Amino acid sequence: MASLSFFIPALGKEPESIEDKIQLAEELKATDFNRFNELLKQVEDSSVNLTAEQHEQFRFLDAYRLAYSGSQTQAVANLTELVKVAKSEKVQFKSLSVLLNILIISRDYSEVFQYLEQYDQMQKNITDKDLRQHALGILALVFNQTSQFDIGYFYANKLSSDAVDGKYACFGMQFKLESLHRLKKYDEFDQEFGAGVATCEAAKQPIYSKIIQSYRVERLLEVDPNQAISLLNSLYQDVEQTSYNVLITLYKTLYSIAYLRNEQLDVAKEYGLSAKKNIKEDDINYAILLLYSTLYEIEKANGNFEKALTYHEVLVSKQKAYDDEKAAGLLAYNIAKANVEVKNQRIALLDKDNELLSLQKDLYEKEARQNRLLVLILGAILLLATVLAYRGLTGRSRFKRIAEYDQLTGISNRYHFNNQAKIALDYCETNAKPVALILFDLDYFKDINDTHGHAVGDWALRAVVKTCRNFMRNNDVFGRIGGEEFAVVLPGCQTDKAVLLAEICRDAIAGIDTTESGKHFSLSASFGVSGSDNSGYQLKQLLADADSAMYSAKAAGRNQVATFSE
Repeated sequence: MASLSFFIPALGKEPESIEDKIQLAEELKATDFNRFNELLKQVEDSSVNLTAEQHEQFRFLDAYRLAYSGSQTQAVANLTELVKVAKSEKVQFKSLSVLLNILIISRDYSEVFQYLEQYDQMQKNITDKDLRQHALGILALVFNQTSQFDIGYFYANKLSSDAVDGKYACFGMQFKLESLHRLKKYDEFDQEFGAGVATCEAAKQPIYSKIIQSYRVERLLEVDPNQAISLLNSLYQDVEQTSYNVLITLYKTLYSIAYLRNEQLDVAKEYGLSAKKNIKEDDINYAILLLYSTLYEIEKANGNFEKALTYHEVLVSKQKAYDDEKAAGLLAYNIAKANVEVKNQRIALLDKDNELLSLQKDLYEKEARQNRLLVLILGAILLLATVLAYRGLTGRSRFKRIAEYDQLTGISNRYHFNNQAKIALDYCETNAKPVALILFDLDYFKDINDTHGHAVGDWALRAVVKTCRNFMRNNDVFGRIGGEEFAVVLPGCQTDKAVLLAEICRDAIAGIDTTESGKHFSLSASFGVSGSDNSGYQLKQLLADADSAMYSAKAAGRNQVATFSE
């Protein structure tokens, strides 16, 4: 989806002049690469006759050729230089567009966000409609990719509203509906859904049309699996005809989830294994996370706990990589945003400095009687600098917290928990101290969400964290590592003491008064405990052993504490 190509109207005859060859090469670069190469070679042979503007256009096309041919490193270097030195704003903008495409595909978000502010400012001044629509698509894609769906929606909405070409209108609708779906703004989604599908089908963009319709299937899975299966049946033949592997994997996974919800485990497993054949071992995307989560649920429902654990371990590994990637993107965005603020603050200070120089010149001419005014001005500037510096520091602190802590419960997210846990484990191993790990999962949490709504489910998660925190020490590492799954690393703690703490937390959770949420329901959790005496000091092993113990607790009836033993 990231490789949105430029489009320029075709020339009517074989080009003769250098200018016509450059223009035709620009047109054909995304549709006929061999002919594009021939034209580029002809232009290169006539390079001594190129004007300065034509030379910049040629350098851009040559960098595009390198990127298309797989020489990404050299292409990035050439495009980066063009962005800095090109005199033509159009060449500079097109170079930046292709550079961002390459960086997005390689998921190099720290580099993407270094250029994004400049790119956003440039697109506002671009009059070429194709280039502007392409730019809005890039901006919507970047923010959706990094889970900044509110911002992604803003650019996607502009693209779908401004687009003249049906292809770009389709891109805008797909990005917009993705944002609405992930933000759970379902009323707005329903209003736009029909127009989105119709726009993409009219533009002959079947992949984007089927991506949009997959969002509708995902919602139906929660309320009516049979209707979801019926919709999948009506779409799947067209999905297969696209030959787009990621989309086919997603639809097979949705089939598997639908049949799992209908308790048709054999059919669900068949679709899940069929989807699994489509993916490579190192692939990570939303569809693959759904797939492994579904395979895990199927094997657990079948009572095949060993196979379920295998799928769960793969899911945990891929979820971590996926979350790390998103966290890296979010962190890169926040750092870039903070840098922009700092840059703006510096500009403001420079403006104030220039104003001060002008005032000083006037003050020197008005002699000593105005010295007092100079002191007041200097004091005001010093105060302003202090305030701006303080805001910059507090802004960085806030962005750091966003990247490290779970926004719902206030405890460490998976990324931060893993980092802090490894530090604690390394310390205990180096100093020959014991360490224990508690893993717990809320029982029947999905039923709470389905029966009472996600707002009540969120209240339950916050209540559980608040309750358990009362029994933990300052140096314990407490994190939310999944939807309703939590982990605690206890440095310097023997396994038997950790079991006692788990029992205390389990009893406290069972005693939570849920009527404060506005609903009445029961809360309980199943706990698994592992310790360095049996599992060593590696976080992965401690989590795996605690997970095994936790599933023993669930299998024994839930609302229990189980300890891992070899």
